[in-house]
Amino acid sequence: MKSLCPVRLSLLLLSALFVLPPSDANAQAWSTKLDKPVAFYQTTDLGVLLVGTEKSLYAVDGQTGETLWRRKDVSLDETDVAPVPSSDLVLLSFEKGDRTRVEAVDLLSGDIIWKSSKIRGGVMQMAVDPAANLLAVVFAKDAKGHADDGFKRHPLLHVLDLASGDEIWKYEVGETEMMPARWANDGEATVDYTFDNYYPPVFLDGRLYVFYEGLTSFDARTGKARLRERYRVNEEGLALTEAAPIFDEAVIYTSGRGHVRAISRETGNTEWEAKDLGLTPEMILVDGILFVRTGGQFTRLKDGETVERGAYGVSAIDTRNGKVLWRYKALQRRR
Repeated sequence: MKSLCPVRLSLLLLSALFVLPPSDANAQAWSTKLDKPVAFYQTTDLGVLLVGTEKSLYAVDGQTGETLWRRKDVSLDETDVAPVPSSDLVLLSFEKGDRTRVEAVDLLSGDIIWKSSKIRGGVMQMAVDPAANLLAVVFAKDAKGHADDGFKRHPLLHVLDLASGDEIWKYEVGETEMMPARWANDGEATVDYTFDNYYPPVFLDGRLYVFYEGLTSFDARTGKARLRERYRVNEEGLALTEAAPIFDEAVIYTSGRGHVRAISRETGNTEWEAKDLGLTPEMILVDGILFVRTGGQFTRLKDGETVERGAYGVSAIDTRNGKVLWRYKALQRRR
């Protein structure tokens, strides 16, 4: 995000994060003085606001503005700070040359719970299984460059013990197109890149599912791959042109490049495939019918502009056999 001035971090700038009475919509609830202008901020599930400046990282109570803790003399990018979902931890990634140190920090106290120097790259995406005490983290090395399409890196998947940070297994995904965290201002040389143009990994029933090269699943404890269905994800140069996967008791429904697939969770085989639907950015499962929205507006990776792609419409698919029951094609909007 762009640097913000003045130095004082005001709730007025973050009004979308809080619900205020109508009469106080323009009121400032609190302000906190920081050492430098705000470079970025992130919200967390616990109501703690993580705020980065040129020289520090702050954890601020979102209700009162109280500084809970501060890490001094650190220069972190937004992609170096990653709250762990469904936990009270935040991962901090410190890169220096080809060396990286990752720390798991208590979100409320700032205490370091564990740290590791065996992992390389910045934190991109995460999944957590609290019951199994597992944390899956996707890293990427050297994820900086000019804001454009065609920027690619290898996602590095590490599965860690959530409590100790010990590595259980790891896997390197094939080269994958990335998305700028933001688009450069005039004269700005480089920006950070992310895998936000893909859906993050998912833990389910003792398995870990990843979606960068189609669909791959691993035994969450051993890393043994059982299901690997390769297909191209997203239209080149656009973000999230495919729907989020849907899991039911027996199969996983996925979309990719105009095809919708039902993949067996037990065997990994494709049970059926519906073809030539067009771009499918959304799927909804209702009473054995898979409703698929086609066409839409998508973010263009090279400049962040919104573009229209595909024929707008809806298709209904019988989940027993993949038969398309009906299709509705909307009138194209005039431009």
